[in-house]
Amino acid sequence: MRRIIFSFLTIIMFAVTAAAQTSDESPLRWQVTVKMLTANEGVATFKAILQKGWHLYGLEMPANGPKATTIDVDASRGIEWVTPLEAARKPLTVHDAMFDVDLQWWDADIALRRRFRVTDKANATVAGTISYMGCNDQTCLPPATQKFSKKVIIK
Repeated sequence: MRRIIFSFLTIIMFAVTAAAQTSDESPLRWQVTVKMLTANEGVATFKAILQKGWHLYGLEMPANGPKATTIDVDASRGIEWVTPLEAARKPLTVHDAMFDVDLQWWDADIALRRRFRVTDKANATVAGTISYMGCNDQTCLPPATQKFSKKVIIK
């Protein structure tokens, strides 16, 4: 009976450990959504979700600074972009002692949007990569890239 209980507890410990390792506990996560505004036009929203105390670097960085946030949508199909990438609000400008330059960043969740026009309803897809880097007062995440692909649903 003790072997059965020990085996059962061991299995539970492994399951809990595996679940903790696969959960997304990153201090910076992305959500990509696509919404049609009219029969032919829509908007792609790239939302960064930041844990308290973290910041995401802006879309432009000085040459001697950290990696800027970039959203590459060249893999998209069946659409044409009609606006540049626009942030829901301006980033903060802060002098960073580590880099000794003024940097731009967002210190809370931020939505970046870009409007598009559908050119091929059957194959319309918003796809590409988001490259980014974030920090808090103690450490920085290494530069990361996340792929995304969202089918454009036309009703």
